[in-house]
Amino acid sequence: MDTERLLISKVIETGQIAPAARAGVGPKWFTDPASAQVWKMLTEHVSRYGNVPTIGVVKADYPTYKLLATPETLDYLVDRMVRHRSLSLLEMALTDAASAHVRGDLEGVTARLHGVLADVARATMTSADINLTKNGADRLARYRELAELDGRLRGIPSGFSAIDAALQGFEGGQLITFVGPPKAGKSTALLLMAKAAQESGKTPLFVGFEMSNWEQSDRLDAARAGISHARLRNGTLKPADWKRLERSIAQMESMPDFHMTADAQSVLTLTGLRAKIEAIGPDIVFVDGVYMMQDENGEPSGSPQALTNITRGLKRMAQQLGIPIVIATQALESKMAGKKLSTFSIGYSSSFVQDSDAVIGVENTEDPEIKKMRLLTARNASPMEVFYQWCWDPVSFEELEGDPFGSAGGDWDE
Repeated sequence: MDTERLLISKVIETGQIAPAARAGVGPKWFTDPASAQVWKMLTEHVSRYGNVPTIGVVKADYPTYKLLATPETLDYLVDRMVRHRSLSLLEMALTDAASAHVRGDLEGVTARLHGVLADVARATMTSADINLTKNGADRLARYRELAELDGRLRGIPSGFSAIDAALQGFEGGQLITFVGPPKAGKSTALLLMAKAAQESGKTPLFVGFEMSNWEQSDRLDAARAGISHARLRNGTLKPADWKRLERSIAQMESMPDFHMTADAQSVLTLTGLRAKIEAIGPDIVFVDGVYMMQDENGEPSGSPQALTNITRGLKRMAQQLGIPIVIATQALESKMAGKKLSTFSIGYSSSFVQDSDAVIGVENTEDPEIKKMRLLTARNASPMEVFYQWCWDPVSFEELEGDPFGSAGGDWDE
């Protein structure tokens, strides 16, 4: 079946190009150069005149191009074209990967295969369209469900009550960015959020780039048992602490799974992360140190374009899989005027703010055991700030009432 020629013929026959446009069909989708040229002419004609050109117009410009009659529907041919595009991408990638394999280029093989899987995922994405004049009953049913929550969170709790009050928890499809300067407590905050998710009956997946699984599990166990993290690590726990630790670990056996993975070599890509998510099936995903992920489109690691590709991909992934994804990244102290966080402080790429449903920041204060957490920006909430007592010996994370330093608040200049 000549899918390319059949699609073009059907579009001209029906005068309808919208289904193909929604699927993202473009000249690069066509392996036949002549069909690619005709498709380009069709789209340019629609853009200029508002309608699909007639057979006569096409024949005038491309007299030797043969159009075909087909009883198949336009939607069927669009689906065939999406499949055709995916197979073409895979064929080209496998050829390139085979050449890299012959050269012994392992990185080249994996990068090409990871890249094409991402391209195929993009090619097969579908948009979600609704007609607001027809789905009123569905919307009312959703609003009734929200009313029945009676103050309970819509999404998965973060474990930080002030953040939950503002955001109503983390909801499916959301990308949440957590930001702070080095050593401010980003990893700890993400770990506490994952702990809260599990304790609410959800299965978290925690991906870390900066610490090993043992380091993270040490912190989690100390936090859950409320014991000294330092004593746990140096083997000097007191008998009472041992009992609390053993009881806490035993209690975890009756809770939902808590999956943890460490990527010390920073080789994880979006495709690799998606494969891991689909294999595990978590309710929420946390990625600590997302700026260390690899861009499978070949952009230099940590570059603005690489990070833009990654945040765009993570947002699409959250939407497609229907789960919240919470990521942590660095703030640059050189961009923190007066050591104060803002959305401008986020390092390397503005896409963190553009793609996120909410951006939460954590700052150090003059007291090493007090942190300031700030909701810097959110699609459906106003900026706010709250202070936390942040101790590791013994572990304790407690929200404080008001500003313990008596400084003025509400100075939002984002």
